[in-house]
Amino acid sequence: MAILQALSTLIEHGGFATYLIFMAGTTLLVIGTERLLTLFLRMSFNVEGPIEAIRSLILEKKYTDALQICNKQPGAPELAVIKSGLTAVENGREAMKSALGGAVLEITHRCENRVGYLALIANVATLLGLLGTISGLIKTFASIANADAAEKAKMLGMGISEAMYATAAGLGVGILAMVVHTVCTSKGDTIVGNAQDTGLKLITWVEQSERISKT
Repeated sequence: MAILQALSTLIEHGGFATYLIFMAGTTLLVIGTERLLTLFLRMSFNVEGPIEAIRSLILEKKYTDALQICNKQPGAPELAVIKSGLTAVENGREAMKSALGGAVLEITHRCENRVGYLALIANVATLLGLLGTISGLIKTFASIANADAAEKAKMLGMGISEAMYATAAGLGVGILAMVVHTVCTSKGDTIVGNAQDTGLKLITWVEQSERISKT
């Protein structure tokens, strides 16, 4: 209730710029929620156990059994990378590396999707706050130029209040957008890094399995 009242006050007293800032904040809420859910829930899995089991199977050259483990958690980025590499392992080392690179690239795209909009919202919201500040001051000085002495103080207070409301709204949305952008970027980098590391481990495991089979 208090939040709704604060938003109502900002929109009522902040001028036209706060409407645009409110739209930017709504967009931030939609995109930010979707990105956080995707990165922290839909793309985050505890795969230490499955990866260790896959490693043992690969060393025994039981690639089909390893693929079955990957299919149990198709949404896990690390297992998706392993699956792509194992699918191409029979076509040679270069084909496997190419498949791994493609899988990591796809994961990178999924992590980076729409994250750039969060940085854009942060910049735009801050600039809209500045725009509201300037427009509020312009309106104030224009109105008090022709006002009598009794009205000047009241109009000056209202104009400065509008400017400060717009500034506060813009900074609030901008700061929140920057925080969400940083969190999403950091989590995305972690997911991509783990996927790349898993791909390198897969190459090592396959090479070890080939050396064991030759002995």
